[in-house]
Amino acid sequence: MKARLTAMAEKFDIIGDVRGRGAMIAIELVKDRDTKEPNPEATAALAKACHQEGLLVLTCGTYGNVLRFLPPLVIGEDLLGEGLDIIEQAFTRI
Repeated sequence: MKARLTAMAEKFDIIGDVRGRGAMIAIELVKDRDTKEPNPEATAALAKACHQEGLLVLTCGTYGNVLRFLPPLVIGEDLLGEGLDIIEQAFTRI
């Protein structure tokens, strides 16, 4: 999962950071990668776009600009891939 999110970060400048430990992973959305200015508006738009496709994601962080993931340890590769596909498509729509 982290490798896939890191690949998305290379593709989408709005992703300022991919971090996590174990199954708990998060991506931080920013307006500018250099200044790391938080982008809560884009985070809300991304969460809404995911929800419209049937995927619930959690927003968090002091500025509301972080998406946090904590999939169950027993999640199948196909289901995880489907969720990541929805997230990646949502980035193209915001």
